[in-house]
Amino acid sequence: MIKVLIVDDEPFIRQGLKILINWNQYGFEVAGEAANGKEAVELMKSNVFDLVITDIKMPQMDGLELIEYTREHLSGKVGFIILSGFYEFDYAKKAIRFGVVDYVLKPIQKDELVRALEDYKERYYAAKESQRKLEYSEKILLDRSICNLVNGNYIEEDLMYVKNNILGDIGIRYISIEYDVADDTFMNLTNEEKKRATSLLYNILRDCLGDNWYHIYKEMNNYDEDYSVGFIYVKKIAELAGMNEKEYINWLYEKITERIKYKLVLFIGQKVDKLETISESYKSATIAKAFRKFSKEKDISYYDEIQENTITNKSYFDKEVMDVLIRAIEENDMEGINRQIEVLYKHLKEMVVEPDIIKINLDYLIYNLIHIAKELDPDSDQEEVYKMISQGGYKQFVVRGSIKHFQEFAIEFSNYLSQIRQHAFGGVLSEIEKEITEHYMDNLTLKSLSEKYYINSAYLGQIFKKKYGSSFKDYLNNYRIERAAELLIRSDDKIYLVSSAVGFNNTDYFISKFVQQKGITPLQYRKQFLTAKRS
Repeated sequence: MIKVLIVDDEPFIRQGLKILINWNQYGFEVAGEAANGKEAVELMKSNVFDLVITDIKMPQMDGLELIEYTREHLSGKVGFIILSGFYEFDYAKKAIRFGVVDYVLKPIQKDELVRALEDYKERYYAAKESQRKLEYSEKILLDRSICNLVNGNYIEEDLMYVKNNILGDIGIRYISIEYDVADDTFMNLTNEEKKRATSLLYNILRDCLGDNWYHIYKEMNNYDEDYSVGFIYVKKIAELAGMNEKEYINWLYEKITERIKYKLVLFIGQKVDKLETISESYKSATIAKAFRKFSKEKDISYYDEIQENTITNKSYFDKEVMDVLIRAIEENDMEGINRQIEVLYKHLKEMVVEPDIIKINLDYLIYNLIHIAKELDPDSDQEEVYKMISQGGYKQFVVRGSIKHFQEFAIEFSNYLSQIRQHAFGGVLSEIEKEITEHYMDNLTLKSLSEKYYINSAYLGQIFKKKYGSSFKDYLNNYRIERAAELLIRSDDKIYLVSSAVGFNNTDYFISKFVQQKGITPLQYRKQFLTAKRS
């Protein structure tokens, strides 16, 4: 409903206006009334109104003075409709200068009032839509910059853009707010239902944060098991709510869970002293997430508390167990892999060791696996092997912390090593490139192509990157964006149709990738082309 304030020094006129029409029927609500400009100003200081219907001639502060004061001291967005017993040119000139939207003569006729309200409503919602589109475009750019900061691969422009859009950089923490993957009710949902639930979580968080909603972000990626929303917490947010940090986080958790029917968990990263190091807080939140499987499961897990409360056992590093596991992975021994991971998990859980000790065990494992891959293929890039590991099953293990995901990662890497031993599949890359050019609009994935051409997906990803200089996903997305750019200038199809035509099922993700590659939104790209064409 559009909230209306009626201002007139005649009580019967105010009352008559309220009963002249059914305001709700036209999408309006009379939310206040005042006898003069001064009373109206006081009401507007403590209430939000979208439209003010005001008489011109009133005692203490007349209608034009009210409009002028509002524009200078209160809001430039409030609409004004002037009521007057006669049309005066000088008044009308001033009214236009102050941005008055309409001028209604007394005695007020129902049809005339309805016309003025309908005209205002059309402008009001058009302005709302323009503002929404502007905010949406800005938020896409902000999310990209936040994502770069969180992942530690930002540039100076990212840093400054985020700094200009959040409430300072004191007491910063990365907080991951997500659905609990141990909740069967949630995990039994379809992928589409899970995505809708995650979008609902984002919208609820936006409501809870109000004007500070820019502090939340949803990374637009294709990671199937990511049901989280990131929150860049800063001290100022809690202070504005009159709370300390823990009170605010507990309050936020309660507000969200009131509206969510699935179990929710929060992982609180370590506090950092500047935005440039937010990636450290993000990493520690991820550790808190993985460590939850080895400790008492809480709804709100602080990395700081995990460090304080875990039993320190600096000496616990079972090299023998790890070496047997590494050998099983190297020899492609599936039974041995599963058995040794069960042994390792049992030991870690019994000892309740601190996160750093778990990290030592995992680092030893990864170091040795990379070394084996390097020996099998001397031309392989060590950084690329590590990146392949971190983006594959290992990432799911770290994020979810389950024995199942650890076993899947180990088996995936074992198959990757086996693939390297056989031979290099360079010849298949031309077929993969042909698949992209002919079927880019279809649901192409590295996994489906690896199955079609009988090659391990991890290894296919590595040799693809080696030849083309980018990952399969980036290459495919870039190709799709180029085709989308062609469609944008050759057709007048709506953005969601262009997105679908080039293979993007999610329009938001498409826009994000388009901005990432072209620097502007698809709509801006089309307008830029049309402007250049006309000139």
